[in-house]
Amino acid sequence: MTAQCAETSRSSEFGYVCRRCSLCCRDKRIQINPYELARLARAQGETTSEFRKRWTLDGQGTTLGQKEDGTCVFLGPQGCEVHADRPLVCRLYPLARHVLTDRGEYFTTLEGHPQSQGEFTNRGTVADYLAAQGALPFMDVADAYFWWLCYAHERLDLTVEAIRTGPDKDVHCDLLDMDAMIARHCAATGYPEPIDLDGRAHLHLQLLYEALANRENGHAEETPGRDEAAR
Repeated sequence: MTAQCAETSRSSEFGYVCRRCSLCCRDKRIQINPYELARLARAQGETTSEFRKRWTLDGQGTTLGQKEDGTCVFLGPQGCEVHADRPLVCRLYPLARHVLTDRGEYFTTLEGHPQSQGEFTNRGTVADYLAAQGALPFMDVADAYFWWLCYAHERLDLTVEAIRTGPDKDVHCDLLDMDAMIARHCAATGYPEPIDLDGRAHLHLQLLYEALANRENGHAEETPGRDEAAR
């Protein structure tokens, strides 16, 4: 899938009507962040560890798996089976969002399947479309994980590809396993685990930054967080 138009902003004119042909759910690499994985896991009644092993590529927790025919693992006879908890990339389609290290952003429009039944319109703006798709909360959390990854790359040269395929991939994937990391932290500190996903994502990000600081300082073990969100 390739970008087909010039860079646009949230105020740019844009509209799209989905006809639920499901052709956008085929032969796509759907990357997910720990928050999206946690939402999908909860919808399946699984822990993030269980979900990661069962539903993601090579059990690494960064990309949704595919069926033998190339369709998404969650595409069923009636369409997306996890539509309410679908990842941000699915909510954005047919837009692609590009986030810059200076915290700017721009959007491009993607070329869909040649037989797609979706319809582009001139009604509304990019911002309207994002709001209608429930994308804004997902974008906020995605940005927070992106800034962490930028920090990890700057300090330790740690990239998504290193997390997925590097020699320490099991250790790195454990960092991205929200439930496992929070459970270890709360068991060590005696704090109860946050119940809501927003609170869990906030604590997870705090622990990720602490883990980077420990590695940067040469400490192998994770230290308990002291942020009030841990409570």
